[in-house]
Amino acid sequence: MIRCLIYFGWICVLSLAIYLAWVLMLGWLGPSAYRVDDVAGQQLLTTQKGVIRYQTQNRFDRSDTVVLLHGFNGSLNSWSALWPLIHECGPSVRLDLPGFGQSSWQDNDYSLARQSHDLMQFIDALDLDRVTLVGTSMGASLAAWIAAHYPKRVEALILIAPSGYPGSMSIKGFEKLFYQNIFANELAGHTAQSAVFNYFFANSRLLQAVTVTRSYNAQWLDALARIQPPTWVVWSPTDRRVPFQYGERIVGLVPSAQLITATDAAGHDIPNLDPNLIAKLICDLQNQGTAKDDTSD
Repeated sequence: MIRCLIYFGWICVLSLAIYLAWVLMLGWLGPSAYRVDDVAGQQLLTTQKGVIRYQTQNRFDRSDTVVLLHGFNGSLNSWSALWPLIHECGPSVRLDLPGFGQSSWQDNDYSLARQSHDLMQFIDALDLDRVTLVGTSMGASLAAWIAAHYPKRVEALILIAPSGYPGSMSIKGFEKLFYQNIFANELAGHTAQSAVFNYFFANSRLLQAVTVTRSYNAQWLDALARIQPPTWVVWSPTDRRVPFQYGERIVGLVPSAQLITATDAAGHDIPNLDPNLIAKLICDLQNQGTAKDDTSD
């Protein structure tokens, strides 16, 4: 009897040690929040699920308002190089997507479907009807999903190296296991919600990472064929995070999409390293919108 109790005790200790090792490994390898600086004129929108930080420029009195969607673990500050370049072109808004930047958010799901729902509520709160979505990486994947599922709300799309194509992200080592393996992804997601994990890693963005990458699947690919608005897909040939070849594949799946090549130096950070290219695309779109408004008057 005593031997059985000792044996059982050792099993419990070993199980606890394995669990703690798993928690510590996920916490150390997974992404974390970091300090995000304030920007002049930033505003806060309070909702039932949390607070969204955003910034606007020019009045929202036209149907071609541009909404900028940053990549994973980014913030509205990710558009700082582009933001002044589009000031004269028309109305625009940039935001910290829920669960990122300074947006304080309580959720256990950051899939593209859930983020789309939350973002559309934000757009409704700003009383915007049809918008032009400009997204980079995760934000581009989100923009594509919204255009496919809310077709009447999207005027045009600029997708900058979207990461949603299954298996497209260049992830090495053990991280690849829990981002792309279904079982490990699910296990990491449950761990990220545990009290133990959040005690040690209160600033972790692991839950955001595993739940959004879980939605980088065949459903996202199927959604591309339903995108109706004019679409420009922007990619750098030297992108090491999501290789250029996936841009060509995505353009082949999105009706009427055009592939725009950014500079080699831009890599996966086109908004900061080739902002003039994105600014020209945005300003051309908004100038076309102005011409349509003038004609209709």
